[in-house]
Amino acid sequence: MAQLIFDLHQINPTAKVSVKLVAEVGIGTIAAGVAKANADIIQISGHDGGTGASPLSSIKHAGVPWELGLTEVHRVLMENKLRDRVLLRADGGMKTGWDVVQAALMGAEEYGFGSVSMIAEGCIMARICHTNNCPVGVATQQEKLRQRFTGTPDHVVNFFYFVAEEVRSLLSRLGYQSLKDIVGRADLLKLREGVQLTKTRSLDLSCLTHLPDTRTDRSWLEHEAAHSNGPVLDDEILTHPQIQAAIQDQGTAELTLDLLNTDRSVATRVSGRSPSNMVILDLVDISPSTSKDRQGKALELSCCPA
Repeated sequence: MAQLIFDLHQINPTAKVSVKLVAEVGIGTIAAGVAKANADIIQISGHDGGTGASPLSSIKHAGVPWELGLTEVHRVLMENKLRDRVLLRADGGMKTGWDVVQAALMGAEEYGFGSVSMIAEGCIMARICHTNNCPVGVATQQEKLRQRFTGTPDHVVNFFYFVAEEVRSLLSRLGYQSLKDIVGRADLLKLREGVQLTKTRSLDLSCLTHLPDTRTDRSWLEHEAAHSNGPVLDDEILTHPQIQAAIQDQGTAELTLDLLNTDRSVATRVSGRSPSNMVILDLVDISPSTSKDRQGKALELSCCPA
């Protein structure tokens, strides 16, 4: 995972890397490792939601509610002083503005809507997306079925206007002006009083409401634009005029470099700068390096258009 995140940052240093984790017991430990690996966004997905086009085993064993996963991740990251390194996103069956406010109180900063957005544009949840026979023309390439699609972007936009209006109303009742002001404020959550159900009488929901106190110190909400891999060999490669000319003209360039075993994903950033996003590396010759200050290998690199 750490190497994959490194590769993604390498090819596009300004892009944010998002890692999706399924809510389950122990997700906090995994999220802490992902944060240390330089991920920018961690997405917590609950067991609910989805179109139902997944395999049956995935539907029946798809983790736990996002509330449990989100609160565990937020708590672990706060306790280990890693919360400012990542932005938390929650999704999984969200449908209303109350879902957004609840996720914010539990520590989420972004919120994902999937199934309900599809329904807003006309999906009827037939759960046959994988068969190419969607009866309303949403998930199909058959022209006769695509003609049945009557949805418009306005339907989805209008739905989110209503969600935003409900969020605004709930914030007003709480006495806050911005959604950012209530992120992580689990102290505003409390259990419903007067509910006496035998089925839920023994449930302990303190894990959802007893989170680290964030009322005073809100500095963890300030995140850097995107994590960096630090100084890498590709930065040196890109400074050479012949490489810049080859990228601009989609031509060919040769360069001899000293490589160390710590130089990871060499030429990945060069590929990211190429207009075609493709760079072919021709390993012409590998011989022992004659450099006295760097112990490594001399590599002749040929950069060609794909």
